Amino acid sequence: MARTVKKKKEDTIWSQPAQPPPPLFTGEKERNLVKQVNDELIERVIGQQIAYFAIDIDHSYFHPLYGEAIQKTFLQPIRVYALVKWEGQTQLFTQNVGIDKATSIEIHFHKKRLTQDQDVFVREGDFVLYGDRYYEIVSLSEPKQLFGQIENKFEIVAKCIRAREGIFNPQFTANTVTPTRLVTPTNSGSYAQANTNNDTIYNNITVNNLTINNSAIFNGSIAYKSVLISGSYSVTSTDYLIGVNTNTITSTITLPSVSLTNTGRTIVIKDETGNASINYIYVSASSGQTIDGDSSIVIDSDHISITLYCTLTGWHVI
Repeated sequence: MARTVKKKKEDTIWSQPAQPPPPLFTGEKERNLVKQVNDELIERVIGQQIAYFAIDIDHSYFHPLYGEAIQKTFLQPIRVYALVKWEGQTQLFTQNVGIDKATSIEIHFHKKRLTQDQDVFVREGDFVLYGDRYYEIVSLSEPKQLFGQIENKFEIVAKCIRAREGIFNPQFTANTVTPTRLVTPTNSGSYAQANTNNDTIYNNITVNNLTINNSAIFNGSIAYKSVLISGSYSVTSTDYLIGVNTNTITSTITLPSVSLTNTGRTIVIKDETGNASINYIYVSASSGQTIDGDSSIVIDSDHISITLYCTLTGWHVI
């Protein structure tokens, strides 16, 4: 007969280990396997694709106070494979306005494929081309975690609504121009590329809204870059309108060297606060150069502005 050994009480008490056991089937190799399977399924089996238009934050003209851009500049479109769900068309009725129809889609992006391989980050406000229609991304979510790990989210879901004509309607001839960045015009004509000095020549183009070097053309009106300064200030290569705060101190503005400035460049300097009769504005040329033959000039009348232009020999007042 076998003898039964009775366990001591301390032998049955559970003790917490110093560190948790290694994860089971959830390491980096497994995550890479899931990525590879998803890539294969989305791109080679299902094959749905869109053209992604990302906003060019560096070249879009944002309002300095509200941080919004009515007209935006977009980067070149990028082809992206994704799962697209057609949500149909809804009809809405607004009192005193009438009937409106809205079309929407839901796009499921493979997050790691975008961020790691294509360097694309999905953002609200960007546009996509699906079929022959453009859609704006209005909301984003990341509803799924890989193996339940909160730090490994592998899907981005974008809710998109069809863009109204005129809000986003890029028109360009395919395979004719390959610039690094494109400004999306409201209307455009034909354009061709020249090989001389790597310049691009555009012919017969009508652009309603365009941003160039911080200056903007909006429906026929021009908005130049402007700054407000006080005290000592050296004019930069992109300055055009220079407002001066003359409420407290005198100001000295130093013009750039003519050797570093394009011939014909103009600069406007304005007493913006109306106290130049008390706090003078001194405008000085670079060392050894002149303004109409003098090394400097003075603005000593309230609200006065001067316009200067550059030549090979120096600066001159218009």
